[in-house]
Order: sequence, then structure tokens, then C-alpha cells
Amino acid sequence: YNFTHNLYYRMVGTDVLHLQQFLNTHGFVLTTTELGSPGTETTKFGLLTYKALKAFQASINLPATGYFGPMTRDYINKQ
Repeated sequence: YNFTHNLYYRMVGTDVLHLQQFLNTHGFVLTTTELGSPGTETTKFGLLTYKALKAFQASINLPATGYFGPMTRDYINKQ
């Protein structure tokens, strides 16, 4: 999946679903049960997505803001 939009807390959309899927399959699992867990990702950018994204950003030495902006998007799109 190629991300083309910035994503942020409380946003809703298909891109959020793909971000959750990426995080869940790359060692930054949102939750192990219920909505957001692997296989039950949602289109809502909630607190679980925010926390997982911050952890991912920190792991790749980007500012851990929880905002899915150009730097994070570019990094993921190159994977």
C-alpha cells in the first residue's frame, strides 16, 4: 500500500486501516484482543494507533509524535 495522506489522532479513513495493518504486521501490535488487533483493524485513528505509531517512530529514530506525516510516510512507503 502506498500512503499519500497525513494521518492523525481521531481521523477516520481507509488509510488508517492500512496503517494499523502495517503496524500490526511489523511488531507494533495495537492490541492482542478486540478491535485493532491483527485481523480486526479499523478505519479509526484512536489511542491504540497513536501509541503504536509513536513506538514505531521512536524505533526508527524519527520524532515520536504519533502524527503520521511526511517523514514517517516516506519511510514506510520505501519498505
